[in-house]
Amino acid sequence: MYIDQFLTQFFMRSRFLFISLLLLMAAFSMVSCSSSAKFVISNGANISKYKYVSFGKEQTGDRELDDVMLLVQNEIANTKLQPISLTYAPDDYLGHTLTPHINVKSEKWDGGHTYITITFYDLYTDQSVAVVKSSGIGLSISHDQKLALGAIRKKLQTVFGEKE
Repeated sequence: MYIDQFLTQFFMRSRFLFISLLLLMAAFSMVSCSSSAKFVISNGANISKYKYVSFGKEQTGDRELDDVMLLVQNEIANTKLQPISLTYAPDDYLGHTLTPHINVKSEKWDGGHTYITITFYDLYTDQSVAVVKSSGIGLSISHDQKLALGAIRKKLQTVFGEKE
């Protein structure tokens, strides 16, 4: 009988400890993960006049981040901005086309951040029109990147609208 009581108490305490540990891990993951995004527009710029986007041949200089760069380009293409090739550009592309310069940086140590910055230039005037920035801090480098990408996605869709 004594063994039964001991085992019952042991499993009850173990269950309590296990649930406490799970709650503590959940709270830690919520506190340590965050993302943010910011949009700044040039004084006097009319962002609504832009209908097209033309991508260049950008590279981060870090081959590990080129996949994130491509994902950022995909997020821009998933807005109402229509990707175009300058070789086969529509007649009204001048003055209505943005060209993005994308910068991705991931800090590669524990507790690092991922930063994504997109500077949009008017293709015709080569003037800076807008800057969209995001950052993410998560439990790993890939988690940081996913958080920063999610934040930039939301901000791009807010500014340029979702693709229909």
